[in-house]
Amino acid sequence: MKKMVEFSLLTEEGQPFTFQDLLGDYWVIYFYPKAGTSGCTSEAQQFNELFEQFEGHIIGVSPDSTKSLSSFKEKHGLKFTLLSDSKKEFAQALGILKDGRLVRSTFIVDPWGRIRKEWINVKVDGHAQEVLEAYRKIKEEDFSINPSILQRRAFRGLRSDPIEDEKLLRLIEAAHLAPSCFNKQPWRFIVVRTKENLEKLHEALSSGNYWMKYAPALIIVHTKDEFDCQLSDDRNYALFDTGLAVGFLLVQATQMGLVAHPVAGYDPIKVKELFGLDGRIVTLIAVGKWGRFDQLNEKHLELEKSPRNRQELSHVVQLV
Repeated sequence: MKKMVEFSLLTEEGQPFTFQDLLGDYWVIYFYPKAGTSGCTSEAQQFNELFEQFEGHIIGVSPDSTKSLSSFKEKHGLKFTLLSDSKKEFAQALGILKDGRLVRSTFIVDPWGRIRKEWINVKVDGHAQEVLEAYRKIKEEDFSINPSILQRRAFRGLRSDPIEDEKLLRLIEAAHLAPSCFNKQPWRFIVVRTKENLEKLHEALSSGNYWMKYAPALIIVHTKDEFDCQLSDDRNYALFDTGLAVGFLLVQATQMGLVAHPVAGYDPIKVKELFGLDGRIVTLIAVGKWGRFDQLNEKHLELEKSPRNRQELSHVVQLV
C-alpha cells in the first residue's frame, strides 16, 4: 500500500495546505486539468452535490492559479477546498502527467496518509458517486474488527506438516514490531522446530497439553525484568511488553493461515534447564496448520468447534 506523496500547496484563498493536513481523516483528492472547462465544471458540481456525504473531506487540485480557483469556486458555489498545483509538481510526483498535461485522476487517502484506491484517466459522468461508494466501503472495512482477530482461536487440532523457516521468522518479525517502554524491546524467542529439540521440550509440557506434541514448531517466549522498565507500584513492563509482542504474533499467524496457541501449562524451571535460560519463561506457543482432530480428547474436540465465549463489554469497560 503506497503513501500519498509529501506536498505543500496553496488553497484558493492563498493559504498553505500540506500533506500533514490530511493525516487523521479520510480524504478524496481529485485532479482536474483546468477550472471552468465543461468537464471540470461538471466533475466539481458532482462532487459538490455529495459534499456532506464525504463529510466535507474533498480536495480538488489543478494547475490553475489561486485567483482562477477562487473565481471558479465562487461562481459554482463549491464547498470544498481547491489547491493550486501551478508547477504540476504534485501531479508529477503521483505519475499523472502525460506529455506535460495533467491526467484527470482521483485518490482516496486514509488517516495514515496511505492511498487506498486510485482512478487514473477518469471519465466524469458518475465518477463522484463511484468514489463515494468506494469511500464508504473502505471506512466500513476499517471500522470493523480486524478479520484475523475475529478468526483467531486457541485451536488445538494441529497438523504436523513442517512450517518453513521463512514463515516462522515472519511471525517473529511481526512480534518484534510491538511497542515497548522506551523502545527497550524486552522479548526474546527461541523457535524450536527440530525433532530432537521438540522432543526435549515436550518433557516440560503438562499432561493437558498433549496436543502440542503434534505441533511442528514450539516457540519459547522469555525475558528478564531488567530488559525493560521497572516502575512504581510494581509495574514490571518486561511482562507487559512481551505480552504485546505475543499478541502481534498471534494476529500475524492467523493472517498467514496458521494456528499460534500460547499456553501456561508447562514447567518453566524445566524449560530453563533444558535450553540454558534464566529470567522468566513467559509462555510457550504451539505453531502449526489447522485441520487434524483425531488426536484430541473429547473435551478438546468439543472446544475446537464451540462458539467463542466472551463476557459482555459492559463487564470489562467503563466510559467515564
